[in-house]
Amino acid sequence: MLPRPIVILCIVLGVCIGALSAVAQAANQAASQAASSEKYIESDDGALQKGRIIWLDKCDSCHGYGIADAPIPMRPEQWKHRVSKQTEVLYTHAIEGFIGEDYSMMPARGGNEDLGDEEVRLAVDYMVFLARFYINQQSNER
Repeated sequence: MLPRPIVILCIVLGVCIGALSAVAQAANQAASQAASSEKYIESDDGALQKGRIIWLDKCDSCHGYGIADAPIPMRPEQWKHRVSKQTEVLYTHAIEGFIGEDYSMMPARGGNEDLGDEEVRLAVDYMVFLARFYINQQSNER
């Protein structure tokens, strides 16, 4: 059995290391969000501004990085066929959930039951706006 002061020291060191790790994680997350928000363009439209806020808070974690095959709006090839659909179809997929032909899955409300229909629609509108921006940008580069 270890002497009591060594046990106490080990516990204190463990707590300190855990706290430092949490601080480092928070700093990395803040830096990542700042960098990613630059690629998420803004709009003067009030509804799109609200959608962007919801997007950054609720959607970016999957759609910003392709988690679980979530289509990334900054990648035109993943969105060209989506933005050609009626917006109501995209709303329905986001609100009710959807399993694609390639077995990718959009959980209802992104897995967040607290999101209301209007919030989901605003986020979808922003995502379509963002995807169209990058699709147009790619077209202009050619």
